[in-house]
Amino acid sequence: MKTSIVNILLPCFFFIHEMEEILMVPSWVKANSSVMYRRFPKFRYVIQKMERMTTWRFAAIAAEEFVIVSICTFISVQTGKLIVWYCCLAAFSIHLLIHVVQFLFWGKYIPAIVTSLFCFPYCVWAFSEACKYFTLYDQLLYSLVGFAFGGINLFMMHMIVDRIFIKH
Repeated sequence: MKTSIVNILLPCFFFIHEMEEILMVPSWVKANSSVMYRRFPKFRYVIQKMERMTTWRFAAIAAEEFVIVSICTFISVQTGKLIVWYCCLAAFSIHLLIHVVQFLFWGKYIPAIVTSLFCFPYCVWAFSEACKYFTLYDQLLYSLVGFAFGGINLFMMHMIVDRIFIKH
């Protein structure tokens, strides 16, 4: 298979995963927040932020991230330079691993676990294809860059949606 097919599939898998989160997280948090407060009292601030995360807020953040992933993929396919695509792939894969860890700590269904497991085979395939183009050092470096950029972007988007969707 051509590497461009591997590239083009990233936004597709990203979209599928984000849709599960958009559709499931807000109602799941409402149903489980009291248990989360009891089990994870040190994460009170995070749980409170999750309780304020409406479907619209979640969708706004996911849409912005989807645009970034899609643009990076388009650039990589058009130029043949895979670095920005790889950074997105790495950030997405780490994001999926975080959901698996959350699932293990929670011990039962959490939103995003179904699509996380569904997306893992694609990520393994994409990484195996990327190994043909990048050294191990490059892979680690670009993974770190992608994760850092993704984390900073997510933090900034939360700040932005908090200001845009102020409840009166």
